Amino acid sequence: MTTLDSASRFYSKAFNDYLVSRTLDKPMTRRRTPPLPRFSTFRKAERSPRPLSSFVSSWSESYSLPPYQHSHLSRHEIPLCTPDDLLDIIREPSGYYELPTDPWNEVYPGILLSDAPTALCTSLLRRMGITHVLNAAQGKEKHCGLVNTWPGFYTQSGIRFLGVPAFDNIVFRIHPYFEEAAAFIDEALKSGGKVLVHCQCGISRSATLVCAFLMLKRGFTAQEAVKAVRNNRAIIPNDGFLRQLCDLNDKLKRKPTIDYL
Repeated sequence: MTTLDSASRFYSKAFNDYLVSRTLDKPMTRRRTPPLPRFSTFRKAERSPRPLSSFVSSWSESYSLPPYQHSHLSRHEIPLCTPDDLLDIIREPSGYYELPTDPWNEVYPGILLSDAPTALCTSLLRRMGITHVLNAAQGKEKHCGLVNTWPGFYTQSGIRFLGVPAFDNIVFRIHPYFEEAAAFIDEALKSGGKVLVHCQCGISRSATLVCAFLMLKRGFTAQEAVKAVRNNRAIIPNDGFLRQLCDLNDKLKRKPTIDYL
C-alpha cells in the first residue's frame, strides 16, 4: 500500500466521522410550512357607502344642458317638433334622401339656394339679378367644406355680403346665427332685391338658415319651413341642425303658461 492510498483513506474516514457527529448533534426534522391565513384576511377593507346625493350633486355641477336642446321646456312638456318629423318631410315622396339636380333653385320668392360654384361666379350672379349673398360656410379651409368669400369679393358687382362660419356637423351650434341671417335676408327682400344663400352644396347649412328665416320672419312652423324649401330643392340638413330648428320652433310657437297660486 502506497503512502498516497493511506492518506486518502485517513482523510475519507475523518470526513465520515465529521458527518456522523453533525447528524447526531442536530437531528434532521421535517420542516412544516406555516398555515395559510384565513380567507377573510384576503378581503378588502370594507368602504363606507357613498351617498347617492353626492353623485347627483357632482354630476349636476359638471353637466350643463346645451342651449339648443329644449332647455326652455319644463319637465312635462313635449317638443312640438322632432328631427324625425322633419326627416319624414325631407325624404318625401320616395322615402329616401335625394340630391338636388340643379346648381341653384328659388326656394321662396326672392331667395335662391345654391352651391359654392354658383356663388363664386359673379357674372352669373349679375345676370340672375342677385343683390345679396349669404355664405353659410365662410372660411379658408376648403378641405373642411368652407368657401372663401368676403365682402370685397363682391364689391365690383355691387352685391352685399354676409358670412356665417358654419361647419356641417351635428355638434356645430348654428342657432346663434339665426337672427342675424334672418335679418339680412329680410332686409334684402324688403329692398326689392334677391338674395343668394349658399354653402358648399346648398343642402345643409344654407338650407337651415333659410328655414330659420321663414320661421322668424314669416311665421312658419319648422315643418312648414322645411316643406316649403323641400318642395323646390332637395335638402339634407344634418340631425344637429334639425334639432336646433325644432328648438327654435318650440320657442316661437309654444304659448306661455301662467301659474296661478
